[in-house]
Amino acid sequence: MSLLQIEDLTVVYEPRGAEPTTAVDRVSLSLAEGEFVGLVGESGSGKSTLGFAVTRLAKAPARIASGRILFDGTDIAQMDAEQLREQRRGGFAMVLQSGMNALNPVRSIGHHFGDIFAAHQHVPKPKRRARAIELLDKVQLPATVLDRYPGELSGGMRQRVSIALALSLEPRLMVFDEPTTALDVLVQHAVMDTIRELQKAEGFTAVLISHDLGVVLESAERVAVMHDGRIVEDAPAREVFQRPQHEYTRMLLSHYADPRAEVVELPGITSRDVTAPTDRVAQDAVVVSHVSKVYPAPRRGEQAVTAVDDVSFTLEPGGALALVGQSGSGKSTIAKMLTGVEKPTSGSVTFGERRVEKLSRRQLRGLHADMQMVFQDPYSALNPLNTVEYTLTRPVENFTGLRGEAARARVLELLETVGLTPVEQFAAKLPHQLSGGQRQRVVIARALASDPQVLIADEPVSMLDVSLRAGVLALLQELRRETGVSLLYITHDLLSARVIADQIMVLHHGRVVERGETAQVMRFPEDAYTTELLAAVPQPSRRFEAS
Repeated sequence: MSLLQIEDLTVVYEPRGAEPTTAVDRVSLSLAEGEFVGLVGESGSGKSTLGFAVTRLAKAPARIASGRILFDGTDIAQMDAEQLREQRRGGFAMVLQSGMNALNPVRSIGHHFGDIFAAHQHVPKPKRRARAIELLDKVQLPATVLDRYPGELSGGMRQRVSIALALSLEPRLMVFDEPTTALDVLVQHAVMDTIRELQKAEGFTAVLISHDLGVVLESAERVAVMHDGRIVEDAPAREVFQRPQHEYTRMLLSHYADPRAEVVELPGITSRDVTAPTDRVAQDAVVVSHVSKVYPAPRRGEQAVTAVDDVSFTLEPGGALALVGQSGSGKSTIAKMLTGVEKPTSGSVTFGERRVEKLSRRQLRGLHADMQMVFQDPYSALNPLNTVEYTLTRPVENFTGLRGEAARARVLELLETVGLTPVEQFAAKLPHQLSGGQRQRVVIARALASDPQVLIADEPVSMLDVSLRAGVLALLQELRRETGVSLLYITHDLLSARVIADQIMVLHHGRVVERGETAQVMRFPEDAYTTELLAAVPQPSRRFEAS
């Protein structure tokens, strides 16, 4: 008998004052004891809703409309809260997507464990700290973490704490909802290693929910692909990788490639070589010379933090340079110093004839007309109360002086440039009415409002699905070709760096450890850290070729 049997499950969202939406549509799926199953699909496919329904964590306006969820032969779909509390202990648990959002920022990690032990009364008070230390050890965290708060931990450490908290219930079924989203490649690799090792050691059934097919194929024994609320393919991981049956699965696979390959192509992205019209190429180079940034010690008795250490580089007019490294390597700090948000502790940043660190606030306004940022999170980068037209009109008026119909014409032109057509319809929309990829296009359009010479794109695709990712990368490439804008591309995603950048610079602990032509560095890395980054990129082909 299966540990989990889902039969014709339908989940609908019924928001007040709006039409109901079917998120999970008559889904059937079975999981055996100790099996590792991947559930993959893009945003809106219904995969996370299915995970929340299976663990009975779905809240209003979500409602299980029909179907059964049999856990060890018992239908949990209609259980009340008290019955579910009993079922969860030794039954099932879920690890949520964001470790920071899943943890209470004003309670220590020790208190988080105490809350769970108190709620389920399965660990006696005198033994609770020892049990918490034992659980932290299982996810390779020291006992000292118990006395720290979520904000004092890295993203990877927070995710490991979330896993340890879920393990405290000794579940037979663990659902991991996008456990590595927005984590850099090394932390992602480490977290997935932890999950795989725990699953083998503890023997629980694992469901890995992800939009990253490469991550799923590296870990899961079986893969179920969701699209528009339905499972369109369910097969062993090897078959899905080597012989995908459904058109949607083939599309997901087409957006995956090895950045170390001799030729790397993604749908919609032709070549990294971009030739802009001579009269449109940016006129000024960005020159960073021996720049360091040291932050004061966060607490008494601790050492100062060196975020950037003696970094030098030049972003040539019309060029594309990728800054690559894991979280904390100094990439975003460099971007802040380029735009004048932060001043370097030593060294200089020159843009044309301007010394950026010496500019006044008034002079920085002129700099920002020529140098614009594209931010990482398109969901928080836009004011949810403002229409797209209003969002774009403000920078158009501020930087160009246009007003009225002339400003509106420029706004519509920007929407046309970033591929949001029909432009009149998109101009009237609010952010919540747009997909993630469409929001990021609006963010790019806002950056283009001043007709800048330089775009600084800080992790612009890290929170997007694979198909949306390719669309944004193709747009950035096209903008370089048509406008001659220089691009500083900040990322921990080596594949996107390979297809978008001419040159690459690898940062580690604030220092440059390797630089050069992108393909050369990717294919023949010389520094051990670069090699480690590349080795951490999911490679399902190695798994299946080895077996």
